[in-house]
Amino acid sequence: MNEIESIFKAGELCLTYKRKHKDGARVTQDTHLLQTIREAIGDDMEVREVGVIIGLSRANKIRTVFRLASGGAAGCIFDPKLIFSRLLLDNCAGFVMAHNHPSGVPIPSLADRNLTTDMVKAGKVLDLRCLDHIIVTHDDHKSLSDICI
Repeated sequence: MNEIESIFKAGELCLTYKRKHKDGARVTQDTHLLQTIREAIGDDMEVREVGVIIGLSRANKIRTVFRLASGGAAGCIFDPKLIFSRLLLDNCAGFVMAHNHPSGVPIPSLADRNLTTDMVKAGKVLDLRCLDHIIVTHDDHKSLSDICI
């Protein structure tokens, strides 16, 4: 077999995906998620904004937790394509978005509210319910569920 034939045979690859962990604890309120969110953000809590997504099963058990983005001191990117593709691969039924405010003030900005509204709408199309968007600081948090969801 020559080099050209071997290149064409390599085109028959298959992509598979497996979750690395089993379902976690059942979530019944936002305070159950705070430790998980703070652990995912880690040492960046007061340095830069970090986006975190928590995917949940229909029984509200944690199926996946992933750190989506690390940004600057005043923002980070939530890419819906990355979020929803990962949630679909992990067979999630719903999700919670979270990010930190390095300023220490958990008050949602207009951009935070708009992001939440957009993700709720997009999630409805895919039957992935956005349950909350939580903004955390080192010792405080704010849930946007009563504002935008």
